[in-house]
This record gives sequence, structure tokens and C-alpha cells, in this order.
Amino acid sequence: MGGIRGHNHGHRFRRSRWAAAACTGILGLGVLLSACSSGPKPETTASAYLSDWAKQDWSGMQALVSNPPANFTAVNQAAFTALTVQQASFSGGQVTTKGKTASEPVTEKFQLQGLGPVSLATTLRLVNTTNGKWLVQWSPATITPKLAAGDKLSLLTTWPARAAILGANGQALTTQADNVTVGVEGSRVKDATALTKALVSAGATQQQASSAVSAAQAHPTFFEPVFTVSQARYQQLKPTLYPLPGTVFESSTAQQAITSGLSSGIVGTVGAVTAQELKDLGGAYNASSVVGQTGLEASAEKQLAGTPSATVQVVTAAGAHVATLATLTGKAGTPVKTTIDPNVQNAAESALTAKTPKGKSAALVAVDASTGDLLAVANTNAGGYDQAILGGFAPGSTFKVLTSTALIGKGLSPTSAASCPTTATVDGEVFHNSDGEGQVNDLLHAFAESCNTAFIGLATSKLQASDFPSVASTYRLGRAIQMGTPAFAGSVPQPKDAADLAATSIGQGRVLLSPLNLAMVAAAVDTGTVRAPRLVTGAPDDTAATSTLPSNVVTDLHQMMAQVVASGTAAGQGLPGGTDAKTGTAEYGTSNPLKIDAWLMGFKDNVAFAVLVIDSPGNGGPTDGPIAADFLSHM
Repeated sequence: MGGIRGHNHGHRFRRSRWAAAACTGILGLGVLLSACSSGPKPETTASAYLSDWAKQDWSGMQALVSNPPANFTAVNQAAFTALTVQQASFSGGQVTTKGKTASEPVTEKFQLQGLGPVSLATTLRLVNTTNGKWLVQWSPATITPKLAAGDKLSLLTTWPARAAILGANGQALTTQADNVTVGVEGSRVKDATALTKALVSAGATQQQASSAVSAAQAHPTFFEPVFTVSQARYQQLKPTLYPLPGTVFESSTAQQAITSGLSSGIVGTVGAVTAQELKDLGGAYNASSVVGQTGLEASAEKQLAGTPSATVQVVTAAGAHVATLATLTGKAGTPVKTTIDPNVQNAAESALTAKTPKGKSAALVAVDASTGDLLAVANTNAGGYDQAILGGFAPGSTFKVLTSTALIGKGLSPTSAASCPTTATVDGEVFHNSDGEGQVNDLLHAFAESCNTAFIGLATSKLQASDFPSVASTYRLGRAIQMGTPAFAGSVPQPKDAADLAATSIGQGRVLLSPLNLAMVAAAVDTGTVRAPRLVTGAPDDTAATSTLPSNVVTDLHQMMAQVVASGTAAGQGLPGGTDAKTGTAEYGTSNPLKIDAWLMGFKDNVAFAVLVIDSPGNGGPTDGPIAADFLSHM
């Protein structure tokens, strides 16, 4: 164990005036000179021993001990290890000498890892050997008087109840539930490939299963958690998983999110600590700790967990209690307060469950447009990955909101002339229309019909490459999000040539945004104020400065997004009256036809939202429209 610093022993030596005078008189008479000689003193040995002890210099200590036993170093080292001592100091008191023996009271001060300081008391006993040298008369009781041969020190920690994660108005987003953590132990694994495949079939992601199996092989005696399930789900999985060599199961009552979507997303999960987490967390955590694995449970682990109470004990070799030496009082964790509204979250999760095309992965983010508060962050079929706030996807035609913002800044308006040819060729690259094409004659209807060629024509003639990162910055895209949990900031690089500019203008090329990014853009258009997303109370973005969009941008975009729902690509999808929206269809991959992601962003009644369906069977309007309609009608 490193990092131990020695402290000066600081002994004070005292003699009475009478003793000094007597000695002077004796010396004057030339009698009993040996009584006043300056020979070896027990204080010198005691001081050196305590100094070495503070430095954990076991060999230096042993050299100062009379007849040290063979296990001297092992016993002393085990005491420091058992108590997780980070730093030690020893302060001696008045030495009492009786003939050839001496004793000194010692105050022991230990800084325990993750727990704080603790003080113990002991007595250092010394003996004057035949050669006149003072040495420590050591036994395990030198460490602490209650420690007998064969006994050992033990540190018993008790963690307080884990603090809750709260939503809007203090509503709990977590509750206590009986769970089973499915894990693996390397020493029991016989076929790693088959075990990994079985874990994935049971519901683990490929990464969860592979990482756990690899870690278990690296640490064969460790319990490596894979995923945590309810008791009911465990009973369903037990016939398949229990017989597999290498699987290990731990039952616990642990904190759990109130919905499956929060569990796989913002709130996250709690489970048995992994070897890597144990290394990273340090402190008072040990191999039996239960810690946050994902989401806020992980990122706010130390705030939620608090610090444990602890008792320093003497126990027998078999673990039976002998004595309690000291008690340390822990500190309860404090709740993490968020803006998530459980009612809105339930509506978002229900809409995704009910309306997402079968087998597809989807996400929905809802924001209070007037504050930037995240009201709901939902994912389905995402494999435990919070794609709603962490994912970066080509936004497709939803990016035309930003391109239109830049065009309006150049003097265009909804009535500005625009045409929608079947194709547009830029620097030899041919662009087609995805969401629709038709006979449009102005920007309003080009936007409503989501005509790619119209926007490419306007962008290549009216905009410069620098306008794109500039308009992205206007909406705070690309700026680090500090809302209390990691989130993708969005990326809108400056186009490198004319073809890249054309692709960027329709949300393709190298543009990447998340559902959170687009929900915040929708919120800015709704209110005219650009805000940072807010999630965790006290996070830096809680008090981030706002900015204002030009009034004509807000007015024009409201008209254009309303037209999308009235007669454009989101018409006829059941969106309630008063909804303003923009659809998007983003192509990607190398297949023929290309895969597409379907988008819908918008706002209604001060709630801004963005919906994404990955590898969608259809365009944004007919795919995302029913999800958004279901959500808006039930929130």
C-alpha cells in the first residue's frame, strides 16, 4: 500500500529538578558515576519504532524488536490492509521505566480509505536486553491490546439506504425492488463463446456479455455482473441460464427505475460492482458493493450512495467477534433532482411501445420549450444504449429548419420563389427527393413538401459554407452539454466543397444530431429563445445564458412548420391541432436501396419533441407521425 507518510514522533523528555540536582551532587563527590551516565534510553528506541511504523517500514520495525516472531511483518501488514489505511501517525506519551522494562502509551491515528480518520490507543512495551540495548517487546497486542495471537483486525462497513432519483415536483423516479444480478465467474466458464451467446439470447447486449466474460477470464475469482433483472424475469430465465457453466446469480433488494425506459436510459441501473468499477471508485467500496451501472445511477454514484458507517473490530481467525475498537459514522446520500415528468415519460414510452414498427429501435425526447427542462427521454429496442441523448444520426430533412433559418437570415421568406425539380446535380453528384416532390413555387411549400432539390438550389446559390456551422451555433449545436449526464452535443462541420454543401443543406453529408438536439431546436423555434437543455438540478446548464432568435425567423418557421402538418409530409398522421412539425428521412449505408432513419420534430402547447425510428420501413411522416400523435394525445 503506497502513499503512507511518516510523522515525527515528537517525544518530550522530562526529569525532575531533584533528580538533576542529585546527579550533580553525586558527580561532585565522585560517587556512583554510573548512575548519571548517558547510556541507551527506551525513549530512543520507542521514537524510532513509531517513526518506522508510520512509514510501514516493517524491516526497520523488526530490527527494533526483541525476538521478533516469523510472522511479524505479515501480522503488521495485515492490520493496515484490513483497515484500508491510507495514512498513519503515532504519538507517544510519557515513558515509564521500571528496572529493565519500560512502557509508553501510544495514540494511533489512521486515515481509512473512503471513511476518514480513526484513533486507537495501545501501549508500547520495551525491555533492556543483556547487552544494554532497549528493544520493543512485541506481540499482536502491540498493535491494539485486544488483539491476541491468531486474531485479526476487521473493518465492517454498512452503507446507508441509497438516495432516490427524483423527477419534476419531487416525484420519485426510483423505487426499491427485488432483483437478481446475472453474472459470470471465470473459474467456472467452460465455453466462453457459448456462454456469451446464451447471455445475449437472455437479454444482455453483445457488449455486456462479451465484456463480462472477458473480465471474468482476466479475474477468475471475481463475480462479473452482466445485467440485472427482476425476480419474476429471473424465474423465466432460470431454466436456460442456471445450468450454464460459469453463470452466477446474486439476489438483492436494490433501487430500480419506475419505468423500463428510465431504467435503460436517463435513470439507469444499479448492480454488483465490477473489477474495473472497484478500481475506479476506490474509497470504501469493496467486492460486495452494489453500485450504479448506467445513467444517473452511475454518473451520480457517490452522491446517491453517500458514505458507509464502519466499525473497527477484532475477530478470531474464524471470523467470530472479539471486540469493537472504534465506530465511524457514515453519511447518507442525497437525492439527485431532475426535471423528468413521470406522466410525460409514461406517455412517451407508451407511444413508442404502441406505435413503433415491429422490431425497430426508436427514441423520443420531450422538452418544456419555455425552460429547456427535459420532460421525457424514452428509448425502445435500444439494447440499453440511450440513443435519445447519446446517439449521433444524420437528421435528414429536419435539418431544413436550420437551413431555412440561414436562408431567412439572407433575406428570404416563405413567399420567396423556389422550384422542385426531380433531381439536382452539384459537382457531378446527383441528389433526389426523399420525403416527396411536387409542383412548388415558394419556400413555404418547398419546406412543407420537404423538397430536397429546392433546398439544394437555394442553399448553393444563397449560402456559403461558413453559414452552416454558424447557424448550428445559433441553436447551441456543437456546444458541450452539461446537464448532469453525458449527452451528444451535435456536429455540423463546415462543408468542404459544393457537393458537401448541398448534402449538408438537406441534413446528409457529415451532419450528426441526436433526438435531444432536435427537440431543443424545436423548443427554440417555438419560443424564440435558445436554451441549453436542463436535467439535473445544480448542473452547469441550469444557469446557462440564453439567446434570442430573430423575430422574423420565428414567425416564418412557425408558418412553415404549421404547413407541414396542414398539407405537407406530416399531414393526415393524426397530429392534434396546433402542432407544428418537420419530418425528415435520412439515408445511410451501402445497401440498395439505402437504409433510412425516420424523423419528426415539432412542438405543441409549450412541449417540444423529436422522434426517431432507426432503419425505418418508411419516411418520417407516416412512420413517426403516429408515434408523436399518440404521445401528444396522452401526455
